[in-house]
Amino acid sequence: MVTTVVEVASFVILGLAIGSVYALMALAINVVFSARRVINFAQGDLTMFIGLLAVTFISSWRVPYGLALIGAAMVAAVIALAIERLAVRPLPADENSITWILSMVAVAIVISNASQLIFGTDPREFPSLFSGRPIVVAGIRTAPDQLIAIAFTAIFMVGFHYVQNHTIHGKAMKAAARDADMAAMLGIGVKRYIAVAFATSGAMAAVASFLVGPMTFVTPDLGFSLGIKGFAAAALGGLGTFGGAVAGGLILGVAETLSAAYLGSAVRDSVSLIILCIILVFRPTGLVGEVRVLKV
Repeated sequence: MVTTVVEVASFVILGLAIGSVYALMALAINVVFSARRVINFAQGDLTMFIGLLAVTFISSWRVPYGLALIGAAMVAAVIALAIERLAVRPLPADENSITWILSMVAVAIVISNASQLIFGTDPREFPSLFSGRPIVVAGIRTAPDQLIAIAFTAIFMVGFHYVQNHTIHGKAMKAAARDADMAAMLGIGVKRYIAVAFATSGAMAAVASFLVGPMTFVTPDLGFSLGIKGFAAAALGGLGTFGGAVAGGLILGVAETLSAAYLGSAVRDSVSLIILCIILVFRPTGLVGEVRVLKV
């Protein structure tokens, strides 16, 4: 019985680490959604592209780990700004318009193809700052990279919650997303806030690549799956809510890990998506999302 409890606890910690990456992806998606009411379906592909670039920085060019992270974050922010300027800004700001879906899917395909052309299709091992030796406490096995992923996600969640609800910049961003024309009339630089949101999501893609990389391999093929999981986590928790994004990511991560351990890896993705469908059927706004009432 003790062995079973310890085993389950180890799997739960692994699930929380994987879920933390999903949560970070969901946070990045929510940052953009809160500013422009579009879902960045290219977030996963951008994360993998930056991860492959970071591997090149560290392994091939011998760039120090910290400088590689800063450089990768800057490149990701620039790419995200280009996405906003070329693929989002020219589109109608009407919330009922769905043209952005095709635009973001096209961006995801372009980034994925660029990753394959530049870096190839072979998986690459992401270097870690820590040794591969596991940490064992009371029989529960974990790894430093897993604990770092959980800690970073907690820090990002607290930071974004504070910015959104307790700073003038967060409130201005929410106002710009709710009604861009009215926000502009009040003197809010709508385009500037949207650009900042995209740049922030790009930098978060770099951080996510550094967190997920040591726990797995980085490859262009992983980008689509990672983006879908990030969107699923955001939708599960409630689009536009940072706490919900973290909750959704952790739930998906733990559910996937436990189902893969005890039901088989073949059902891993199915279980998480089934949970998402159940939640959205009974609560379409997600776990902590708020119902919006439109007056006509």
